[in-house]
Amino acid sequence: MPLETALVWFGVITFIVIGVEIMYTYATRGFGFGFSSNRPASVEKSPLGLRIERVYRNQVEASAYVVPILGGAALMGLATPAAQTAALLVVLGRAAFCVLYYTGIPFIRVLAFLTVSLSLLFILYTLATMG
Repeated sequence: MPLETALVWFGVITFIVIGVEIMYTYATRGFGFGFSSNRPASVEKSPLGLRIERVYRNQVEASAYVVPILGGAALMGLATPAAQTAALLVVLGRAAFCVLYYTGIPFIRVLAFLTVSLSLLFILYTLATMG
């Protein structure tokens, strides 16, 4: 997968995750809140609601390192088959991480996180050794 395409799919995953959070809010709290942040702080969320919130927060936090690495590599013209495979693993790993986090099974998402991290490290290594 070209690195530019991986960036697009990372954005798609982010939109899906925020959509899940919004629809969950509508389903559990009604339409009165919408996109606003005027929810009372005292409202307790279910364990699923907390996981949904954390998945989105984690996706946004992951964008702080995924987007610069993929974007920088794309701007530098990195297009080797190995780097494209690593970019594919980044996208698949982030998608798997989100789905596995929703399940609530402890530590199962670590494998997806490691897949993403190792793939990004490979891309950085490839950039550093590019001649």
